[in-house]
Amino acid sequence: MSTIQGPFSVQRVLSNNAVIANTVNGQDVILLGKGMGFGRKTGDLLTNPKYEKIYVVPAGVAEQQALNLIEQVDPAVIRITEEIIELAKQRLGQALHPRVYVALTDHINFTLIRLAQGMEIKNPFISEIEALYPDEFQVAQQGAGLLAEKLQVIIPREEIGFIALHLHAARHNRSVSESLKYSQIINKVLQHIEKKTGSLQEQGSLNYTRLLTHLQSCIHRLVTLTTIENPFVEQLKRDFAESYELACQVGEMIGQELKLKVPEAEIGYLTIHLERLRSKFG
Repeated sequence: MSTIQGPFSVQRVLSNNAVIANTVNGQDVILLGKGMGFGRKTGDLLTNPKYEKIYVVPAGVAEQQALNLIEQVDPAVIRITEEIIELAKQRLGQALHPRVYVALTDHINFTLIRLAQGMEIKNPFISEIEALYPDEFQVAQQGAGLLAEKLQVIIPREEIGFIALHLHAARHNRSVSESLKYSQIINKVLQHIEKKTGSLQEQGSLNYTRLLTHLQSCIHRLVTLTTIENPFVEQLKRDFAESYELACQVGEMIGQELKLKVPEAEIGYLTIHLERLRSKFG
């Protein structure tokens, strides 16, 4: 939310109480107030309108979505979410998909309602999210700090993970459900590996992070149909037979989840990572 002075040029009347207008700087804004749209028409100049709410519509966000947002969500929540998004842009050094403005605001608003009702936030993939997306997670932690400071609400670590997931999805132009699905696949794979090798996080954070990063890269290559070469596959099969067998199991799990065949080259690189774990902690 913002406080912006006129004049404004009416672009479209949304209702008797809402209009889309342009500022002198060319920004699209929604003005809400009793009778704001009554009798107005496109091109009317509003010199100093007595609006109750004003919202700068981010580029790429549909007007109706923005209108629904400002009608249903506390302005303070919208303002803090925008601060989190701007912080993410600065820290991550890149633009985020415009849908994050609506999606993250709606998500945070729903989370605040749940917390106010004493509901527990559960996130079974929090460890994977924190390790896979450390930059986004750090921004989400700072965002949680803003919410705590300005709304006096303690945001649990599980929810910080979900905020990080939203930022990651917007960073890579994915849906949140898609990013969550990849985290779910990796979580499932790690559980299977742990049954064979023991607790991965206890075995050493470096190897754990390496394995997570490789699994993430592997999934990304598979869904984008990117191929890699591995000239050592046959040697890996001979020298590290047990790790290769486990890598095949992992490859089959990933392939079933994505409905794709995992190439031998990927199985070979998985074998290397698994052998590191087995040789060091077996």
